[in-house]
Amino acid sequence: MNKTYALVWNQATGCWNVTSEGTRRRGKSGRGTLLAVAGASLLGLLGLPEAFALPSDGKIINGQGGMHTSTDGKHLTIDQQSQKLITQWNGFDIAGDESVRFNQPNSTAVALNRVVGTNGSQILGKLDANGKVFLVNPNGVVFGKTAQVNVGGLVASTLDISDKDFLDGNYRFSGKSTAQVSNAGSLNASEGGSVALLGARVDNSGVIQARLGSVALGAGEDVSLNFDGNGLLNLQVNAGAVDALAHNGGLLKADGGQVLMTARSADSLLKTVVSNQGVIEAKTLQNRDGRIVLDAGNGTLQVAGRQDASASGQGNGGVVENRGAKVEVHQYAKVDTRSKQGQTGTWKIAANNLEVASSVLRDAATLKASTLADNLETTSIELASTQGDLKVDAPLSWNSGNKLGLSAERGNVEVNGNLRASGDKAELALNARDQVRLNADLSLTGRNARLELNSGKGHKLADGVRVTLSGAGAGYRANGEDYRVIQNLAQLREIEADMDGRYVLGNQIKGGNTRFRSLGNGQSFNGTFDGLGNSISDLSVYDTSAYVGLFSVNNGIIRNLNLDHVWASGAQSSHYNTQVGTLAGLNNGIISNVKASNIRVTGASHLNSLGGLVALNLGSIDGSSASGQVIGDGNTYAMGGLVGENISERRVATITNSRADVAMSGRLLDNYGYHGAGGLVGRNTGRIADSQSAGSLRLAGDNLNLGGLVGRNEGGSLVNVESSVNVTGQGNGGLYGGLVGLDQHGDISRAKATGKVSGNGSEAIGGLVGKSLDSAIVDSSATGDVSDLRGRYLGGLVGYNRGGSLTRVAAYGKVTAGAGSYVGGLLGYNRDASLNSVQASGSVVASASQAIGGLIGWNQDSSITGARATGHVSDKQGQYLGGLLGYNKGGNHTGLSASGNVDGGLNSRIGGLIGSNHNANLSDAHAEGDVSGNGAQAIGGLIGLNEGGELHDLKASGNVTGKGAQNLGGLIGSSKAARLRNVSASGNVSGGTTYGLLGGLIGNSEDVLIADAKASGKVKGDAYTYTGGLVGMLGRKTTLENSSASGEVEGGYAGYAGGLVGLNSGTIRNSAASGKVHGLSRALGGLVGFNQGWIYGSSASGRIVPAFEGQAYGGLIGMNFGTQSQNALYGEAAKAPWIGLGR
Repeated sequence: MNKTYALVWNQATGCWNVTSEGTRRRGKSGRGTLLAVAGASLLGLLGLPEAFALPSDGKIINGQGGMHTSTDGKHLTIDQQSQKLITQWNGFDIAGDESVRFNQPNSTAVALNRVVGTNGSQILGKLDANGKVFLVNPNGVVFGKTAQVNVGGLVASTLDISDKDFLDGNYRFSGKSTAQVSNAGSLNASEGGSVALLGARVDNSGVIQARLGSVALGAGEDVSLNFDGNGLLNLQVNAGAVDALAHNGGLLKADGGQVLMTARSADSLLKTVVSNQGVIEAKTLQNRDGRIVLDAGNGTLQVAGRQDASASGQGNGGVVENRGAKVEVHQYAKVDTRSKQGQTGTWKIAANNLEVASSVLRDAATLKASTLADNLETTSIELASTQGDLKVDAPLSWNSGNKLGLSAERGNVEVNGNLRASGDKAELALNARDQVRLNADLSLTGRNARLELNSGKGHKLADGVRVTLSGAGAGYRANGEDYRVIQNLAQLREIEADMDGRYVLGNQIKGGNTRFRSLGNGQSFNGTFDGLGNSISDLSVYDTSAYVGLFSVNNGIIRNLNLDHVWASGAQSSHYNTQVGTLAGLNNGIISNVKASNIRVTGASHLNSLGGLVALNLGSIDGSSASGQVIGDGNTYAMGGLVGENISERRVATITNSRADVAMSGRLLDNYGYHGAGGLVGRNTGRIADSQSAGSLRLAGDNLNLGGLVGRNEGGSLVNVESSVNVTGQGNGGLYGGLVGLDQHGDISRAKATGKVSGNGSEAIGGLVGKSLDSAIVDSSATGDVSDLRGRYLGGLVGYNRGGSLTRVAAYGKVTAGAGSYVGGLLGYNRDASLNSVQASGSVVASASQAIGGLIGWNQDSSITGARATGHVSDKQGQYLGGLLGYNKGGNHTGLSASGNVDGGLNSRIGGLIGSNHNANLSDAHAEGDVSGNGAQAIGGLIGLNEGGELHDLKASGNVTGKGAQNLGGLIGSSKAARLRNVSASGNVSGGTTYGLLGGLIGNSEDVLIADAKASGKVKGDAYTYTGGLVGMLGRKTTLENSSASGEVEGGYAGYAGGLVGLNSGTIRNSAASGKVHGLSRALGGLVGFNQGWIYGSSASGRIVPAFEGQAYGGLIGMNFGTQSQNALYGEAAKAPWIGLGR
C-alpha cells in the first residue's frame, strides 16, 4: 500500500518538514502551495534544486575521516578512518542520479550523520557503506522509490542521539519531532546487519532487507537500540509519541533474522499504533529460525497482509509475535511458519482481552474463527489474553497437525464453540490462571493427538459437553501431569493394574449389557479419573465384596463422567452388609460432575444400603446427578436417589450442586429408625447444599424415616435445597416429610419442598419435615398437601417439633387428618421451641382431632413472634380448634393473626386465633375469620377458652355463632384468671344454650381484669342465656373498667340481657353501653341485665325495648341485687326507669 507524503513549510522554524498527506499545512509565505507525491522525490518536484544536491556543509565533529566529491558533483565519498565518526550536515539529500558512499574501517564501524539544517532529507539515489550508517534529521527522512541503499547497517531517525551516548555505544534516540521516516525504495543491510527506521511515525511501502539480521520500525519519542553479537537488533520504545504509528505496506525481509515493528502512543489508549498491510518475511535460514514481532504496547495492532517465518530447508519454523492492548486481525491475514524438514513454528497473539468471533467480526473480537482455522493449516497458534478472559465464541476446526494454544493470564478460558482437530499429532492447549470453562465440545481424532488443560481452579464442563481423544496414541496432560487415555472396556479394566494412576476417558464406551465386576474388587482407587464428559453405558455391575459400583471404593478423584443404562446389584456380594451404587459402593474421595441416567440399583439378600450414584459417601460429591430406579428389598436399611448414606467421620461429608430424579420403591427394613430413605440421601450427618431431588418415593415398612430429600438428618446441615418428590409411606409409626423424615439436631436453611406427603398410620408427617428435634429451620417452605387419616402428628411444614427454632418459614398445602391427631397448617405439635416470622395458608381439615390449628395444632412452652394463618380450619368433632393455634400453653406471643374461618362442633374449644389458651402472654394479635361450633364448650372470635396470662392489644372482627354452645364471645368465649387490656371485637355473636353466656367481647369471665375494651357487634342469645353487649357474665373477682359496648343486644327467652353485661357478679367502673337492648329475656338493662356486683361511674344511652308486660327493664339495670353509684343515663336510656326490679 502506497502512502502520500508532502514537504510542508514550517513557519515557526522556517524550514521544510516531511509529513503525511492528511496533516494540516500551508505554503511558504502564505502562497497556499500544497504539493504531495507517493513514493517519489518531494524536493525535486518542488523545483528546489538546492535540496537535491549531495549532502552539504559536512563537518566532522568527532573521529577521523575525509570526504570528496566527484568532478561531476554527483558522487560523494566519505572515508572514515576511525571506528566511530560524527559528521554534522546542513542537509543530507541524494538525488536520483547521485550517490553517497562510506568507506569504513570494518563492518562494525559506525558513522553518525546529523542534519542541523532546516529541511528534511530526501534519498532518491544510492547510499552505500560497508559499515553502519546513522542518519538523524528531525525534519524528516524520505527514501523514495528510486532509492537504493546497500549498507552494513542503517538507522534513519527523526529522533536525535547525543554525541556521548553515540560514542559510548548507548544508542538511545529521543526528541519531540513529529516528522516522519518513510521508505518507498530498497534498503538493504549486509548479512547480519540491521535496518532501523525511528521516529514518531515510520512507514515502509518499499523493500527493506537484512539477511540473518534485523529490520526494525520503531515509533515513539524515546527509542533504544542494542546490537547483540549475533547481528540481531534489540529495539525498545521507552516513551510514546502523539499519533505514533509504525506502518508496513511493502516488504520487510530478514531471513534467518528478525523483523520488529514497535510503537507506543502518548495520547489515547487503543489507538492504532502498529499496522501491517504488506509482507513480512523472516524465514528460517542456515538453521536460524526467523522471528517477527509486531508490538503495539498500549495501543491497537492491525494485522493484515502476510507474515512468513517458514522453513523451506533445514530447521524449524520461526515465531511470529503480534501483541497490543487490542489486536485486530484482518479476515484474510496469513501467517506461515511451516517447515519441510523440522517443526512448525508458532504465531503468538496477545491482547488485553481476546475473543475469537463468529462469521461477523465484533468490536471485541481479535480475529474470526475462519481466519484462525485457515492459518492453523500453516502454523501453530497461541492466543493469550493478558488482562481478562479469553473467549472462543464460534466453532473452529482444522485438519493439520498443528497446535492451538489458548491462554488467559489473569482470567478464564471460555470455549463456547466446538473445537475440532482431525490431523495426526494435532495439539490443543488451554491455560487459565482461574478456570477453563468448556461450554462446547473439544475433539481431537487424529493419531497421537494431544490435549492439555492447565488452570488454577480446574476445568469445568457444561452439561452435555464432551472431549474426544479417539485417535491411536492420544495424549492428555493437565497441570503438569500426564494421564493415560482410556478408549475401550479392556483399557478400563486395566486400571486395576495401577489404582493410583491418572486416567481420562477419550471417547464413549458402550458395554453391550456386559456384566462388569467392580474395579478394585473391594480395593480402593486412589488416583484420578476424568471422564471428560464422555459416557460409559450398558453395563451390569456386580461384585463379591462389600462395595459394589463401577469403582468398588473411591479414595481418589472421579469427575466429568456420564453413566447411562448402568445397573448395579448386590446380589453377588458375600458380605453381610453390602453397599451398592452405580459409580461406587463407598466414596472417601472426590466426585465431581458425574451424571448417572437410566440407572437401576437393587440390594441383596442380606443387609444393604443403596444409592443411585454412591451407597456410602464419606468424602465429597459436587455437581453430580442420578436418574432411574432404586429398589429396596426388605433388607435395605438406607437408600437414596443419589447417595444411600452421607456420613461425616474424620471430615464433613458433603454433597453440593447435585440432583436426583429417581423412582424409589420396594420395602425398607422394618423398625430400623436409625437410617431411612430419601429422594437424594437416605441418612445424612454431613452437609448438603444447593441440591435438589425429584421423582417419587413409595416404600413399605414400619417405623421408617422417609423424606423427599433426606430420610434421616442427624446433626447434618441442609442449605439451599429443594425437593419435588411425592412421598408415600405404607407402614405404621413412620416419620415422613416432603424434605426430611426425621431431623435431629440438624440445620435446615433456604429449603423448599413441593411434593405431596401421605401416610397410613404415621407417627409424624409434614410437608417439609416429619419430626424435628432440637433443630433449626430457617427461610424454608413447603407447598405440597399432607394427609394421613390414621396419623398422629401432621403439619403443613413439620408434623412434630420439639426444641430448636423456626424462622421465616411457611407452608401452603392442605393438611388432612383423622381421629386423635394433632394437626396444623404449619406444625402439628410444637413444644419448647422459638418461632419467628412464620405463616401457613392451606386449609386444615380433620375428624375428631385432639388439637387442630391453622398454624399449629398443639403449641406448648414455645414463644411465637410474627405468625399468620389464612386457611380454613374445620373439625366437627375436634377438641381444640384455632385459626392459628388449636391448643396453646405457656410462652410469650406477639404479632399474631389469622383470617380463615374456623368450624368446630360438640364440646369443642374454638377460637378465630386460638382454641384454648393457657398461661400464655399475648399481644398485638387479631383474627378476621368467622368462628362457629354448634354445641361447643367455648367459642371466641379470637380465643375460645383462655386461662391466665397477660393479654393486650387484641382484636377480632369475625362473626361468632354456636347453637347450643356454652360460652360465646366476639373476642373470647371464656376467660379465667387473666388480665386483658386494650382489646376489641366487632363481629356479631349469636347462639347459646341453657345458662349459656354470650358477650360482644367475652362470654364468660372469672377472676379477670378487663380494661380499655370495646365491642361493636350485635349479640343475640338463645333461650335461657346471659347476653351482654360486651360480656355475657362478669364473674366474681372480675373487674371491668374504661370499657364500652355499642352493638345491639337481643336477649333470648327467659334469659338476661344487658347493653354492656348480661350478668354481673364483679365490678364495673367507668364503662358505658350505647346499643339497643331488647328481646324476651326476664330482664333487660341498658348497662346490665342482672346485677349482683358493683357498678360505679358508668352510663347507658341505648334504647330499651320491653317485649311483654311484667318484664323487668331499666335504663341502667334490668334486675339489681347489687350496688351501684354515681352512674348516669343518657338519650333513649333515660326514658326508661333506672332499674327494672330491685333497689
